[in-house]
Amino acid sequence: MPGTFTTSGSSSLPRRRPAVLAATALALTAAALAGQFTGTSEAGGHIDAPSTVLDSPTDLTDVYAFTSPDDTEMVTLIANVRPFQVPGTAANALVDFPFATGARYEIHTDADGDGASDTTYRWTFRDEDRRPFGAGPKVGPLPVSSLDDRSLGVRQKYTLEKVTAGGSVQTLLKDAIASPTHTGRALMPDYGALRKQAIRQLPGGGRTVATQAAESFKVDTQVFGLYTVGTSGPVPGWLPDAQPLSALNVNSLVLQVPKSEVALNGDPKRNPVVGVWASVSRQGANLERGLAEQAPVFRQVSRQGTPHMAFALFGSTIGLAEPGGPEDRYQARLPKDDHLEGDFLAATLDPVPPHRIEKAQGRKAPAAPRHDIQALFMKGIGKDNGAMFGFDLNTHTMNADADPKRIVPAEQLRLNLQTPVTSGPKSHRVLDGDLQGFPNGRRLNDNIDGPLIRMLEGEPAGPSAAGLLPKPVVSLEPADAQSVFPYLNLPHAGP
Repeated sequence: MPGTFTTSGSSSLPRRRPAVLAATALALTAAALAGQFTGTSEAGGHIDAPSTVLDSPTDLTDVYAFTSPDDTEMVTLIANVRPFQVPGTAANALVDFPFATGARYEIHTDADGDGASDTTYRWTFRDEDRRPFGAGPKVGPLPVSSLDDRSLGVRQKYTLEKVTAGGSVQTLLKDAIASPTHTGRALMPDYGALRKQAIRQLPGGGRTVATQAAESFKVDTQVFGLYTVGTSGPVPGWLPDAQPLSALNVNSLVLQVPKSEVALNGDPKRNPVVGVWASVSRQGANLERGLAEQAPVFRQVSRQGTPHMAFALFGSTIGLAEPGGPEDRYQARLPKDDHLEGDFLAATLDPVPPHRIEKAQGRKAPAAPRHDIQALFMKGIGKDNGAMFGFDLNTHTMNADADPKRIVPAEQLRLNLQTPVTSGPKSHRVLDGDLQGFPNGRRLNDNIDGPLIRMLEGEPAGPSAAGLLPKPVVSLEPADAQSVFPYLNLPHAGP
C-alpha cells in the first residue's frame, strides 16, 4: 500500500527518546526534501557526482536485476531516476515529476563481457498536451480514473526500442502511455488502476511500465559515516535509522524480458552471466567542429550499475567530490573504458573507506592491492579472479561461448540467470549464503550497505566486520516490494 514502511527493532522505547527520534527523522527528511527545491541533497547517496546535481530528471539512483519471482524464465531489470519526490496532494497538484523529454533512458546488457552493450532497451519520452490552449493545471478538475480521462490534461508518451550491438533498432512500443505523477487521492483515487493500465506487453514476450513509484532503496543511514569519515553514529544504538527515502517517490522504468533475450547466443543455461547498467543521455553538439548543419548528438550524462560505487571506492558524495573528478568522469564513461581510467582502477585496488575506518577506529585496513574489491566491481565473483569467496558465481568467464580474450574489467551489476530464486532471503545476501542476492544482481529488498561495508573490510576471507554496523533502536525502511510484476509499491500520496 502507498505510504507504508516497515519498522524493526525494540518495541518499547524509553520515554525520553520518542521526541529525539521524531526530530531526527524530521531533520533527515528535510535534508532529502531540500533537493526538490535547491537542486542538491546528500540523503541516501542518491546523488553520486557533482554532474548530476543540477539535472534531477537524469539522475539515475539505482539499478536492479533479478530473476522474476513470479516467472523464473524471465529476468526483471529496473532503473530508478529522479529521486527525492515529495508525495502529491490536491494542495500541491502543480508539483510534477515527469521523465525528461528529448533524453534517452537506457538499460544495457553485456553478455560476452567486453564492457560494451549487446542489447540496449531505450526509452524516449514526449509530452502530449491536451489542455485547451495548452494552459492550466496538468491534472483536474475532475478525478482521473483512466489514462484516457480528459482530466489528465498532459500525458507522457514513450517509444521503447531494442538496440543490438550490430546497430539494428527494433521498435517494441510506440506512443505507450506512462503512469503519471500521483497528485493525491482526491484527483487520483485509484492510482493502482492507472498503473495497471500503463503496463504494456512486449512482442516476443515480456512487459514493461514507466511509472512513479515509492522509493524502494533500503539503506542503513547510520553507516554513511563509515564511508566518509570512518565512524558510524554519531551515537550508535541510540539514534533511529530514520530513512528519509521511505517517505519519498522516484520514477521507475521496469522491464521484464525472457532470459534468452539477454543471454549470449540466446542460451542462458550455457551462458548464464549477464552484466547490467543504465544510462541517460541528452542531446548536445560537438563543439570540436563547426555547428552549421550539425545534427544533434546524444551525450551520456548519467550512469549507474553497482550501487554505492562513489561511496565504496572514493568515500565521496556531494560536498566531498570535486567537479570534473573521477565520479563525474564515471558518469560519462562506457564500462568498456573503465580499465583505462587510472583513478578509477587505482580506487578499486585500494578503496578509501577502510583507511578512514582504520584512522577513526583503529581497525587495520586490509592490505592493498585489493583484488577482491576490483573483482566485486569489475569482474564478478569468480574462484580465480581475485574474489575471496572461493567459488564461481557471476563472472563472464562462466559463459561457455564467451571469448576470454575479449573479456575486460568493467564496472557492471552482474547477474547469474541460473541462480535459483531464494525462498528465504538473508539480510547480508551472498555473505550469508543467499546466492541470489547482492552482489549477484540486486533485488528490490536487498539492503546493500551491510554486505558492502563488510566486503570493504576484507570479508569473506578476513575476520567479520559485522560489529562495525550499528544496531538502531528503530529502523524505518521502505515497505518490502511485491512478489508480482511490476513489484514496486505504489507512490506515496496524500489527500
